[in-house]
Amino acid sequence: MQQQGWRTYLYDAEQPYTPVASVTGKGESRQVWYYHTDVTGTPQEVTAADGTLVWAGYIRGFGENAADISNSGAYFHQPLRLPGQYFDDETGLHYNLFRYYAPECGRFVSQDPIGLRGGLNLYAYCPNPLTWIDPLGLDVIRLRHYTSNQGFAAIKESMKILAGDQNAVFAVRAKGKPLSMADAADKFKIKQNHARNYIDFDIDTNRVEFRKNDLGVEEYKIKGDIELDEKTTEFNKRC
Repeated sequence: MQQQGWRTYLYDAEQPYTPVASVTGKGESRQVWYYHTDVTGTPQEVTAADGTLVWAGYIRGFGENAADISNSGAYFHQPLRLPGQYFDDETGLHYNLFRYYAPECGRFVSQDPIGLRGGLNLYAYCPNPLTWIDPLGLDVIRLRHYTSNQGFAAIKESMKILAGDQNAVFAVRAKGKPLSMADAADKFKIKQNHARNYIDFDIDTNRVEFRKNDLGVEEYKIKGDIELDEKTTEFNKRC
Protein backbone atom coordinates (compact mmCIF):
# COMPACT_ATOMS: atom_id res chain seq x y z
CA MET A 1 0.00 0.00 0.00
CA GLN A 2 2.90 2.33 -0.70
CA GLN A 3 1.28 5.35 -2.26
CA GLN A 4 3.11 7.08 -5.08
CA GLY A 5 2.72 10.63 -6.32
CA TRP A 6 0.94 13.50 -4.62
CA ARG A 7 -0.77 13.27 -1.28
CA THR A 8 -3.15 15.91 0.04
CA TYR A 9 -3.49 16.32 3.80
CA LEU A 10 -6.66 17.60 5.47
CA TYR A 11 -6.40 19.26 8.89
CA ASP A 12 -8.76 20.04 11.75
CA ALA A 13 -10.21 23.55 11.34
CA GLU A 14 -9.91 24.30 15.07
CA GLN A 15 -6.54 22.57 15.56
CA PRO A 16 -4.63 23.43 12.38
CA TYR A 17 -1.68 21.10 13.10
CA THR A 18 -3.87 18.03 13.68
CA PRO A 19 -4.33 15.87 10.54
CA VAL A 20 -7.71 14.22 10.05
CA ALA A 21 -7.27 12.59 6.63
CA SER A 22 -5.14 12.35 3.50
CA VAL A 23 -6.14 11.75 -0.11
CA THR A 24 -4.06 9.84 -2.65
CA GLY A 25 -4.60 9.00 -6.30
CA LYS A 26 -6.98 10.54 -8.83
CA GLY A 27 -10.37 9.70 -10.27
CA GLU A 28 -11.48 6.12 -9.64
CA SER A 29 -8.16 5.29 -7.98
CA ARG A 30 -8.56 8.02 -5.38
CA GLN A 31 -8.43 6.82 -1.78
CA VAL A 32 -9.02 8.51 1.54
CA TRP A 33 -7.03 7.58 4.65
CA TYR A 34 -8.20 8.59 8.12
CA TYR A 35 -5.84 9.75 10.88
CA HIS A 36 -6.33 9.06 14.58
CA THR A 37 -4.25 11.34 16.80
CA ASP A 38 -3.49 11.91 20.46
CA VAL A 39 -4.33 15.11 22.37
CA THR A 40 -1.39 17.00 20.84
CA GLY A 41 -2.30 16.12 17.23
CA THR A 42 0.40 13.45 16.78
CA PRO A 43 -0.81 10.57 14.53
CA GLN A 44 -1.21 7.25 16.34
CA GLU A 45 -3.07 5.24 13.71
CA VAL A 46 -4.20 5.49 10.08
CA THR A 47 -7.17 3.53 8.74
CA ALA A 48 -8.64 2.94 5.30
CA ALA A 49 -12.23 3.84 4.43
CA ASP A 50 -13.35 0.32 5.41
CA GLY A 51 -11.70 0.59 8.81
CA THR A 52 -8.63 -1.52 8.02
CA LEU A 53 -5.63 -0.45 10.08
CA VAL A 54 -2.93 0.46 7.56
CA TRP A 55 -0.47 2.11 9.94
CA ALA A 56 0.09 2.43 13.67
CA GLY A 57 3.11 3.93 15.33
CA TYR A 58 4.61 3.46 18.74
CA ILE A 59 5.36 7.14 19.37
CA ARG A 60 7.46 7.85 22.44
CA GLY A 61 7.14 10.98 24.58
CA PHE A 62 9.35 13.27 22.49
CA GLY A 63 8.29 11.99 19.07
CA GLU A 64 10.50 8.98 18.34
CA ASN A 65 8.60 6.29 16.42
CA ALA A 66 9.82 2.98 17.84
CA ALA A 67 7.80 0.72 15.53
CA ASP A 68 5.48 0.70 12.50
CA ILE A 69 2.51 -1.66 12.64
CA SER A 70 0.06 -2.60 9.87
CA ASN A 71 -2.83 -5.05 9.63
CA SER A 72 -3.02 -4.68 5.85
CA GLY A 73 0.05 -6.79 5.12
CA ALA A 74 1.63 -3.97 3.12
CA TYR A 75 3.75 -0.90 3.81
CA PHE A 76 2.00 2.45 4.23
CA HIS A 77 4.16 5.58 4.16
CA GLN A 78 3.24 7.81 7.10
CA PRO A 79 5.82 10.59 7.67
CA LEU A 80 3.85 12.90 10.00
CA ARG A 81 5.17 12.97 13.55
CA LEU A 82 4.81 15.61 16.31
CA PRO A 83 2.69 18.60 15.20
CA GLY A 84 4.45 20.43 12.36
CA GLN A 85 7.09 17.69 11.94
CA TYR A 86 7.76 15.52 8.88
CA PHE A 87 10.00 12.43 9.03
CA ASP A 88 13.05 12.53 6.73
CA ASP A 89 13.89 8.95 5.64
CA GLU A 90 17.47 9.80 4.68
CA THR A 91 18.59 11.42 7.94
CA GLY A 92 16.15 9.97 10.46
CA LEU A 93 15.47 13.53 11.62
CA HIS A 94 12.17 15.41 11.66
CA TYR A 95 11.84 18.44 9.39
CA ASN A 96 10.29 21.18 11.56
CA LEU A 97 10.17 24.14 9.13
CA PHE A 98 12.82 26.40 10.67
CA ARG A 99 15.14 23.57 11.72
CA TYR A 100 15.52 19.81 12.15
CA TYR A 101 14.58 17.84 15.25
CA ALA A 102 16.28 14.69 16.63
CA PRO A 103 13.46 12.61 18.18
CA GLU A 104 15.69 10.06 19.92
CA CYS A 105 17.06 12.77 22.23
CA GLY A 106 14.15 15.24 22.14
CA ARG A 107 16.29 18.16 20.95
CA PHE A 108 16.77 20.27 17.85
CA VAL A 109 20.08 19.85 16.01
CA SER A 110 20.57 23.58 15.48
CA GLN A 111 20.06 26.66 17.62
CA ASP A 112 16.75 28.47 17.90
CA PRO A 113 16.67 31.07 15.08
CA ILE A 114 15.07 33.62 17.40
CA GLY A 115 18.01 33.31 19.80
CA LEU A 116 17.63 33.86 23.53
CA ARG A 117 14.15 35.30 23.10
CA GLY A 118 12.98 31.68 23.02
CA GLY A 119 14.68 30.81 26.30
CA LEU A 120 18.15 29.98 27.61
CA ASN A 121 18.25 26.49 26.07
CA LEU A 122 18.61 27.11 22.34
CA TYR A 123 18.07 23.43 21.45
CA ALA A 124 15.02 22.62 23.60
CA TYR A 125 11.78 21.40 22.01
CA CYS A 126 9.12 22.55 24.49
CA PRO A 127 8.54 22.40 28.26
CA ASN A 128 6.16 19.42 28.14
CA PRO A 129 5.28 17.51 24.91
CA LEU A 130 1.96 16.40 26.42
CA THR A 131 0.64 19.95 26.72
CA TRP A 132 2.84 22.02 24.38
CA ILE A 133 3.71 21.88 20.69
CA ASP A 134 6.32 23.68 18.61
CA PRO A 135 5.05 23.37 15.00
CA LEU A 136 7.48 25.94 13.56
CA GLY A 137 10.65 24.77 15.27
CA LEU A 138 10.72 27.97 17.31
CA ASP A 139 9.60 28.04 20.93
CA VAL A 140 7.26 29.46 23.52
CA ILE A 141 8.05 32.63 25.38
CA ARG A 142 6.98 33.76 28.84
CA LEU A 143 5.54 37.25 29.00
CA ARG A 144 4.18 39.60 31.65
CA HIS A 145 1.04 41.71 31.29
CA TYR A 146 0.29 44.53 33.75
CA THR A 147 -3.34 45.33 34.51
CA SER A 148 -5.75 47.05 36.90
CA ASN A 149 -7.87 45.38 39.59
CA GLN A 150 -10.86 45.32 37.25
CA GLY A 151 -8.81 43.92 34.39
CA PHE A 152 -7.19 41.34 36.66
CA ALA A 153 -10.56 40.02 37.85
CA ALA A 154 -11.98 39.82 34.32
CA ILE A 155 -8.91 38.04 32.95
CA LYS A 156 -8.82 35.53 35.80
CA GLU A 157 -12.51 34.72 35.40
CA SER A 158 -12.43 34.32 31.60
CA MET A 159 -8.83 33.00 31.29
CA LYS A 160 -8.50 35.39 28.37
CA ILE A 161 -6.68 38.69 27.78
CA LEU A 162 -8.77 40.72 25.38
CA ALA A 163 -7.08 42.77 22.69
CA GLY A 164 -7.27 46.53 23.08
CA ASP A 165 -5.68 49.29 21.02
CA GLN A 166 -4.46 48.16 17.57
CA ASN A 167 -6.38 44.90 18.13
CA ALA A 168 -3.43 43.70 20.19
CA VAL A 169 -2.22 42.82 23.67
CA PHE A 170 1.03 44.39 24.87
CA ALA A 171 3.41 42.71 27.31
CA VAL A 172 7.02 42.57 28.45
CA ARG A 173 9.35 39.65 29.05
CA ALA A 174 8.54 37.86 32.32
CA LYS A 175 11.94 37.74 33.92
CA GLY A 176 13.38 39.12 37.10
CA LYS A 177 11.57 41.20 39.66
CA PRO A 178 8.38 42.90 38.40
CA LEU A 179 8.33 46.66 38.11
CA SER A 180 6.69 48.63 40.89
CA MET A 181 3.42 50.35 40.05
CA ALA A 182 5.20 53.70 39.87
CA ASP A 183 8.03 52.40 37.68
CA ALA A 184 5.66 50.55 35.34
CA ALA A 185 3.45 53.61 35.02
CA ASP A 186 6.45 55.79 34.22
CA LYS A 187 7.99 53.34 31.76
CA PHE A 188 4.84 52.52 29.81
CA LYS A 189 3.12 55.90 30.27
CA ILE A 190 0.03 54.42 31.86
CA LYS A 191 -1.91 55.18 35.03
CA GLN A 192 -0.51 53.62 38.19
CA ASN A 193 -3.70 51.69 38.89
CA HIS A 194 -3.32 50.02 35.46
CA ALA A 195 -0.01 48.56 36.65
CA ARG A 196 -1.23 47.39 40.05
CA ASN A 197 -1.28 43.68 39.17
CA TYR A 198 0.54 41.49 36.68
CA ILE A 199 -0.01 38.18 34.91
CA ASP A 200 2.80 35.90 33.67
CA PHE A 201 1.88 33.57 30.80
CA ASP A 202 3.39 31.43 28.03
CA ILE A 203 2.62 31.97 24.36
CA ASP A 204 3.84 30.61 21.02
CA THR A 205 6.61 32.79 19.66
CA ASN A 206 5.09 32.79 16.18
CA ARG A 207 2.28 35.00 17.57
CA VAL A 208 4.64 37.54 19.09
CA GLU A 209 6.17 40.66 17.56
CA PHE A 210 9.13 42.14 19.43
CA ARG A 211 9.50 45.86 18.90
CA LYS A 212 10.34 49.26 20.32
CA ASN A 213 7.27 51.45 20.59
CA ASP A 214 7.06 55.18 19.92
CA LEU A 215 8.38 55.83 23.45
CA GLY A 216 11.47 53.73 22.80
CA VAL A 217 10.27 51.02 25.19
CA GLU A 218 10.95 47.38 24.27
CA GLU A 219 7.73 45.40 24.32
CA TYR A 220 5.97 42.40 22.82
CA LYS A 221 2.87 42.84 20.70
CA ILE A 222 0.41 39.98 20.28
CA LYS A 223 -2.36 40.37 17.71
CA GLY A 224 -5.85 39.45 18.87
CA ASP A 225 -7.09 37.96 22.13
CA ILE A 226 -4.92 35.60 24.18
CA GLU A 227 -6.35 32.35 25.56
CA LEU A 228 -4.52 31.53 28.80
CA ASP A 229 -3.53 28.08 30.02
CA GLU A 230 -4.42 27.63 33.69
CA LYS A 231 -1.50 25.21 34.12
CA THR A 232 1.17 27.72 33.15
CA THR A 233 -0.38 31.12 33.93
CA GLU A 234 0.52 32.94 37.15
CA PHE A 235 -1.80 35.63 38.53
CA ASN A 236 -0.07 38.12 40.82
CA LYS A 237 -2.28 40.56 42.73
CA ARG A 238 -0.66 43.38 44.67
CA CYS A 239 -2.12 45.24 47.64
